[in-house]
Amino acid sequence: FFWLAEIISKNPERARRMKPREVVRTLKESVFFELDLRFEAAAATELADNIKTHDTGLRVPTVDWNLTSRRVLTMDWVDGISLSDVEAIRNSGHDINLILAKAATSLFLQIFKDGFFHADPHPGNLFLDKNGDLVLVDFGIMGRLDMESRIYIAEIMRGFLNEDYRHVADVHFRAGYVPAGKSVEAFTQACMAVAKPITGKPLYQISVANLLGQMFKIAAEFEMETQPQLLLMQKTLMVTEGVGRILNPKLNMWELSRPIIERWATEQFGAAGKLKEAVREGKDILTKFPHMLHAIEHAVNNLGSRDGIKLHPVSIAELNEPRRQHQRQWLLLAWTSLGVISMLW
Repeated sequence: FFWLAEIISKNPERARRMKPREVVRTLKESVFFELDLRFEAAAATELADNIKTHDTGLRVPTVDWNLTSRRVLTMDWVDGISLSDVEAIRNSGHDINLILAKAATSLFLQIFKDGFFHADPHPGNLFLDKNGDLVLVDFGIMGRLDMESRIYIAEIMRGFLNEDYRHVADVHFRAGYVPAGKSVEAFTQACMAVAKPITGKPLYQISVANLLGQMFKIAAEFEMETQPQLLLMQKTLMVTEGVGRILNPKLNMWELSRPIIERWATEQFGAAGKLKEAVREGKDILTKFPHMLHAIEHAVNNLGSRDGIKLHPVSIAELNEPRRQHQRQWLLLAWTSLGVISMLW
């Protein structure tokens, strides 16, 4: 893949927009974590701790760390029906729409609330237990999103769900996903063209492949650059949509996610969210302040040391020029004063 990335990079325009090296590097990191089962055990434990606060009917098997190593992962036994067994799921007597609602709710809480999510939720990794709860397995591929990316994505999705395409376009420009020189109005129109097939329609009427094709076309026309940090999230949303299509082809998972996205977005962008943001920024400044003071002290100390800051002779001459001018002015004043005194004498 790196070899292919180098070939693509020979086209400077495509390489700048597609970022092939960064994309492959993201995949490489994912494979690295997947091949060491200690990392997988740590991911399962972290996810289990996070979803305790979700209350969505999703659980993670407990890891037995005493029996876990780089090549061996030991977890609780999962007794349930794999979501790949569609017939058994339908004959289980459980409400399929409720199952999908749990899956969608949990996924979006993982992405937006925690910024840490299961990035491979295909049917073989999801089980339905006798209580109607979902159980996740296989934590080799996990995704992370920083708070800034989560806020941008939540705003974009909320804009799409509310059919506020101008807001969607504005967020793309604010996030830097679209170059500043492009037309906001034209991009707003493009967003509407992509979103209209989704809004208010059941999932079975949506061609995900066609939708992605339109998005890639828009990305090329507006010179949008690939965002490697969003790749796993995009893939996860696609896979989850596919699970929904298998279990109930007439259910729109975008609509299932609407209350979660809107609630989280309200918490982040409302008065309480602004206060939390101010507190976060304040903590960040307080954390960095001692390091800033140390850096300033180090720089000042270097000024007086023998091996301190090196300046070019021209720079030194320019720094000394105001002082020399000041000295010449005082010298001229002194000679003039002496001349006047001599004449008066």
